[in-house]
Amino acid sequence: MLAMYLAVLDDRSSEEQFIDVYNTYKRLVYHTAYKIMGDSYLAEDVLQEVFLYVAKNFSKIHRENCHELAAYLVSCSRSRAYDMLRKQREEPLEEIPDAPDDAPVPDDAAVSTDNIQHLTELIGQMKPMYRDPLRLLAMGYTNREIAESLGLTDEVVRMRLFRGRKLLWKELNHHE
Repeated sequence: MLAMYLAVLDDRSSEEQFIDVYNTYKRLVYHTAYKIMGDSYLAEDVLQEVFLYVAKNFSKIHRENCHELAAYLVSCSRSRAYDMLRKQREEPLEEIPDAPDDAPVPDDAAVSTDNIQHLTELIGQMKPMYRDPLRLLAMGYTNREIAESLGLTDEVVRMRLFRGRKLLWKELNHHE
């Protein structure tokens, strides 16, 4: 990734300075984005976009005062993270079927006590953004009730439940 940033630098004499800035502040940018996004992949996307912007405008960025540079990078990270969140809300979410699947359930899909315990452990290890809606759903709450109790929209709850189930399915198939 660093090679891509270096390729867009305005002048080649800045490469070492950019590498120093990148290595010094990449964790700060990542953690700032992660606090807002709550997702490591999205935080990584913010990190890449911020440093791509920095590389493109490196000659214009003041680097003499490390505190000012850090504050500038935190500001860029926050701005980009909030922009990404805003765009996520505006974009139509991937289609999630509303109707239950009428396909017959195979005999080996029956839930045993061991499966329930394993599922409970897997849910407990998930990020809170997926764990909390799944636990409330298991306790019998509706999507609307989950949304109200967590302060989220119905669409966000549906998406988190969908993704949480997807992660559980992936883990269950991975361990078998």
